[in-house]
Amino acid sequence: QLLIGFTCKVCDVRSHHVMSKQAYTKGVVLIQCPECKNRHLIADNLGWFRDTKVNVEDLVKEKGEGIRK
Repeated sequence: QLLIGFTCKVCDVRSHHVMSKQAYTKGVVLIQCPECKNRHLIADNLGWFRDTKVNVEDLVKEKGEGIRK
């Protein structure tokens, strides 16, 4: 199990969610904000949303933001 905590960029609400390691490394993970119901892409290893494999660490680096583990 993996735990992720993040702040929604749409409504500025902080939330925490649990996902399986297998889904994060081999599948697709979308997390819905409990406040505004916006969906956030956390991992796409099947190429559903992009042509290459991508996870939240790659997406954050693209935007020039930091990540803590």
